[in-house]
Amino acid sequence: MSAGKLHTTSSQTTGARIKAVAAYGGVQIDTDESFEFGVTNQSPEWLAKFPYGKIPAFEAASGLNLYETIAIARYIASLSKNSLLGTTPEETAQVDQWVSFGDTEIFANGSFIRYLLNGKYPYNKPIDVYYRGRNDRALKYLESHLSTRTYLVSERITLADISVASVLKAQCSWLLGPEERAAIPNTIRFFETIANQPAIKAVWGDIVYIDKTAQYVPPAKPKKEAAPAAAAPKPKPAKKEAEAEEEEDEPLVPEEPKAKNPLDDLPKSNFNLEQWKREYSNRDTRGAGGSVEWFYQNFDKEGFSLWKCKFKYNEELTLTFMSSNQIGGFFNRLEASRKYLFGSMGVLGEANNSIIAGAFIARGPDYKPVIDVAPDWESYDFEPINLENEADKAYFEAALAWDLEIDGKKWADGKN
Repeated sequence: MSAGKLHTTSSQTTGARIKAVAAYGGVQIDTDESFEFGVTNQSPEWLAKFPYGKIPAFEAASGLNLYETIAIARYIASLSKNSLLGTTPEETAQVDQWVSFGDTEIFANGSFIRYLLNGKYPYNKPIDVYYRGRNDRALKYLESHLSTRTYLVSERITLADISVASVLKAQCSWLLGPEERAAIPNTIRFFETIANQPAIKAVWGDIVYIDKTAQYVPPAKPKKEAAPAAAAPKPKPAKKEAEAEEEEDEPLVPEEPKAKNPLDDLPKSNFNLEQWKREYSNRDTRGAGGSVEWFYQNFDKEGFSLWKCKFKYNEELTLTFMSSNQIGGFFNRLEASRKYLFGSMGVLGEANNSIIAGAFIARGPDYKPVIDVAPDWESYDFEPINLENEADKAYFEAALAWDLEIDGKKWADGKN
């Protein structure tokens, strides 16, 4: 007897995970073969059962309607006779731990990288590097754990193993190249063990490995087309006499000219700030050919100045993501000075023990004419950076590379 019906698509990796759990656990489920994403899950009948409209979704034979991959997989695992949730409360807790780890520390980081590479998010090199670093850290931790174990929790396959293997399956097929895989042999051995279980292989098929690590490829520039011949201007229709009379009655008030920014009167600089922003986004930060090297080759210290920036009231900071949002708000309020300014700011430390610090490149010899467009600029201390000073230079480079460390507090998140 079927335990229920699963609604997913053939390409959805989380749907494939649920199918594998059912297959390995010996739980029969049906699949909605007529499901069409964007159509079926927007119909009134569907939304009556699943108001959020999300897939995968599961209609249990008991009448229960579920969405969210973890909840569906766990429910199906609970119907299995294979102890997929562990045999003790301690094992069950560890199963939940590893399922969560796989989704939040590997799957989520991979999703951010994928969206940067496929154009769903605007590409930004430091953010790409940041999430690859987080992903590598998670894989190294998993590798260490599996160095002395066949499976994640016990001596038998559990929901944790199938869930984490499904995440590895996805990353091996599009992100992790030969070098990354060679660095985690125990993890690859574990993945192949799970993926080659006959019941699971019948769902997932053969393992697919990519030949080369996924990297960002800038879109090709469109070819310029010949400008069409200018069309003859259309004759303006004659105004009605009444309209003309009304217009003559209006006082002729000239438009108020836009205030000129004093920074525009500075001597012309050969350092192109907008070009720097592009180089920073598209190159590695450090190393030969990196954006820092480009910066030093092109920087104009007469036309621009460098500044350390540190938040004054770090004792008020709590959760790091909230502090990161604060930086984002500060940058938004600096929008009026965007053409004169570049900043790299970060949260250093951990929840309830963090600071905000970073660096700015500003047009002109002083930061204030550029920064004071933000109402909260006085909440930050500014100190000039002297590139002749090795400590200042190291600080500046670390702020750009998002690996700045101050008083033992390491970079946790950042904004540009």
